[in-house]
Amino acid sequence: MNYKFSFKAVLALSAAALSFQAHAQDADAPSDSAVAVDEVVVTGSFIPDPQRGTSQVASFLQAEDLLRQGDSDAAIALTRVSGLSIVGGRFAYVRGLGDRYSSALLNGSPLPSPQPLRRTVPLDLFPSSVLNGITVQKTFSPNLPGEFGGGVIDLRTLKTPADDFLKVKVGVGANTATTGKQSLFVHGGDRDGLGFDDGTRDIPTPLLGVLQRGEQLSDQPDEDLELIGQLLVDPNLTVIQGYDETFPDLNFSVDGAKTIGLDFGELSFVGTAGFDNGWSTERSTRQVQANGRLVDDLESTESTYQVTWNGLASSTLNFDSGDSVQGTLFYVHDTSKEAQIDTGETFSEPDGISLEKSGYYKRELMFTQLNGEHFLGDFTANWRGSYSMATRDAPYERELERQNRDAGLLFPGNNAHRIGFSEVNDEIVSGGFDLSYDVPNSVDWQIEFAAGVDYAQTDREFSDLNLQFATSTQLIPELAAARVDLLFSADTIGPIFTIQETPPRTSDNYLGDLDVFGAYFKTDIEFSETIRADYGVRYEDAELSVQTLNRFSDLGVSSNLDNDYFLPSASLTWNFMDDTQLRLGYSSTIARPQFRELASSRFLDPESDRTFVGNPNLVDSEFQNFDVRLERYFGRNQFITVSGFYKDITNPIEESTFETSANVFETSFINAPAAELLGMEAELRTNFDMPFDVEFLKSRDWFFTVNYTYTDATVKATADDVILQADGSPIPADLFGIDGQPLQGTPENIVNTQFGWESDNDQFTILFGWVDERISRRGLRGLSVVPDVVERPGPQLDLVYRRKIDVSGREFNLGLSARNLLNTDHEEYQFSDEAGRTEFNSYERGRNFSASLSTSF
Repeated sequence: MNYKFSFKAVLALSAAALSFQAHAQDADAPSDSAVAVDEVVVTGSFIPDPQRGTSQVASFLQAEDLLRQGDSDAAIALTRVSGLSIVGGRFAYVRGLGDRYSSALLNGSPLPSPQPLRRTVPLDLFPSSVLNGITVQKTFSPNLPGEFGGGVIDLRTLKTPADDFLKVKVGVGANTATTGKQSLFVHGGDRDGLGFDDGTRDIPTPLLGVLQRGEQLSDQPDEDLELIGQLLVDPNLTVIQGYDETFPDLNFSVDGAKTIGLDFGELSFVGTAGFDNGWSTERSTRQVQANGRLVDDLESTESTYQVTWNGLASSTLNFDSGDSVQGTLFYVHDTSKEAQIDTGETFSEPDGISLEKSGYYKRELMFTQLNGEHFLGDFTANWRGSYSMATRDAPYERELERQNRDAGLLFPGNNAHRIGFSEVNDEIVSGGFDLSYDVPNSVDWQIEFAAGVDYAQTDREFSDLNLQFATSTQLIPELAAARVDLLFSADTIGPIFTIQETPPRTSDNYLGDLDVFGAYFKTDIEFSETIRADYGVRYEDAELSVQTLNRFSDLGVSSNLDNDYFLPSASLTWNFMDDTQLRLGYSSTIARPQFRELASSRFLDPESDRTFVGNPNLVDSEFQNFDVRLERYFGRNQFITVSGFYKDITNPIEESTFETSANVFETSFINAPAAELLGMEAELRTNFDMPFDVEFLKSRDWFFTVNYTYTDATVKATADDVILQADGSPIPADLFGIDGQPLQGTPENIVNTQFGWESDNDQFTILFGWVDERISRRGLRGLSVVPDVVERPGPQLDLVYRRKIDVSGREFNLGLSARNLLNTDHEEYQFSDEAGRTEFNSYERGRNFSASLSTSF
């Protein structure tokens, strides 16, 4: 900000209540009464605190944004941010780069993930009610982890309340494709409605003993095998039933805060607890084409009952000196009970097939953190320590196959009834210390030096047990067509069917370990009131290892990456006009392979029905990042920004489909030779008055927001490049046909808009978003041709309304929302000239309507 000192400007500055402090330049005053009066020229008066406080390109969701949008969790809220898209309702793609190239922090500490295929945490686990804001930093700074491709998402929990409060909220919701319509379900246990298993899904004691003793199941006596088999076919877990009318979704939450005054400061407590349940039913078409013809053609009905419990407890001790210490505990318990029936034709069964699938998936995340901030003269010290754990338990994953014969759909016998148990445990211990020093202002420059160290250790364990029923007897049609609990009963298990373990492989399970040590130094200099530079370097040393093994601890394939990097970063901010600034940035960053991508074990993902196998030969991806952004601010929380970005990527990791046998495909991972990403973002946010002399319109504050992102991301491969497959064999890159192809998961265009009003008593927002097509699954080119699977998210129109109402002297807040009003379907398809368009996984999403009522005490 530029200005010349003027006595008569003092009153004007005070009256304007500007959000910055001016540092006046000393001037020699004349000895007589004549005083030269200069004008004041101010820049930066409208730049909001988050933007003024950072020298990076970043987007911010404040607490008021979360309230206005009315989104239930962080994943949905982030769809409103420029340059972001959410895949699968859980994972953030920043600037077109997949979730593997982005990371999430909670109050600055890394988070574990309960997902088998990802190290990144699913953002739907974080309800918006526990968040005070979200920052998406799109340019790298050395104090952040070096794994920085698209950006870092920092979730900030509630901290110090402005006032004491206790709020209770209840809500109800419905979906036009699910609520009141028929769905599928497995009865399960008596506490499934609350999201907890009552022991029904515990591994049977005799089987558990075999596993704990490290014995082969095939070595057990026949009578023990018969007992184990009978205990594995509880009708409550095997029979898929129809539910005539699915009931509406329900949710409730309790939030509270209390501040206690102390002689030396104050102690604040914040707590929230919530419950949410709901049904979803997808009636989808699932087709697969290869080599110009249809391979699979199935109609699928899949119903999911999901329950989520969450809780946050935070306590902050604020000292009068400005120092503070905060402790945070966050917990999420999320369960999904799924039932699915697929019918149709496949390559192996052209006469017809029926697949019955069911599963129960329990995800838990616990996060604990202690952090502090201390002011020591010109020094500021920040420290943090965190322990967090995420788990995913999937007991009794079932699949039963029937094939169409003359007598109807019949159970074929061996290996057609499979039962799986899998578990993921992910733990992170992390800590960090930052020290900054403000150089006393002996010159016109303002200089801050900062240095710090951090450490994070991630341990992951994945275990998988697969069982199946075998028989040497030819089944009579009456038995082969019987309901599953009659087909597998005390009368048939032993005499006809025998439980078997799928032959254990040294790739069934894996142990993953990632140790990262980082240290950085950076400098932030305001050369003048208009020019600010931030530059520094981060040193990061990491050891990443994955070891596959079976349940007998026989070791399989191992992968080890031990690399260290110096990662420079520089940014320049030029406030060259009144409330207008230009940002330039450069950085060098990396992205490491994820555990599952390195582990050579096979894993069937129930969400996509795809089999994945890792590649232990993967290496780190390296980024060169260039950014420029022009920002113009013209009022409180009003601005227009235009930015451009370019990324040069060496060894990006891409999914690749390959054929294991005739028309049987698996998905693995490769290091593509290179990729380039070029894009731009534009965002406008403004408030305005309606130009109509209507009291309703004049009495409200109107706002409009729109952001647009364009991304051109292309894989590069030359005829001389080779790619290492999972078995270590080098394959010419051009056989993969990836040169010139878009990066997986990258949409070319993203648009988000918000329009509405705010008043003392109500708030109304129209939200519209559109995400362009993107490749959700990379196809196969070469001897076999499998077209890419393309996802078309399409347009999304939402309405959110809130109003204060008085009931018997008590104030309530009524919330109403309508989502997906355009009734946009979920579309994933393949296309070829020979077979045309086929629906890989397309279904009706339905419209969502919800209402909530809350009050404070």
